[in-house]
Amino acid sequence: MADVKLAPGAEEVAMAVMISDMLKANIEKPEKLKDFNKLKARVYIQAKDAETEMTMVFDRGSLTVYGGKEGNPDISIITDAATLLDLANINIKYGMPWYFDETGMAVVKKLLKGELKLQGMLTHYFALNRLTKIMSLN
Repeated sequence: MADVKLAPGAEEVAMAVMISDMLKANIEKPEKLKDFNKLKARVYIQAKDAETEMTMVFDRGSLTVYGGKEGNPDISIITDAATLLDLANINIKYGMPWYFDETGMAVVKKLLKGELKLQGMLTHYFALNRLTKIMSLN
């Protein structure tokens, strides 16, 4: 059974509550639970337009969500709220995030334009891949 919890104070950050609830629902699917159980990473997310931030600390089968920046992240995602929704709508094909459809191409364009900043993308590629798979609503 996966363990997803909010750190003290995180319940006051709407994005932290929303994403932790989404992840709880997603990891009920066996293929997403498998990736969740392998993921060990600290992920920082900032929605600049909503002036909100959070940190997710994954530790192979457990997740603690903080309402703000906590520690030194392995992966940082800095963008606007609409792009965060696009990231949650990335399709998964052949067990990998699919960037060759309309949603995926929109994410790639925002990355190239600098509207989406992904730090740790190359150094933590496998963790980012697992994160994308478990956060995807598809």
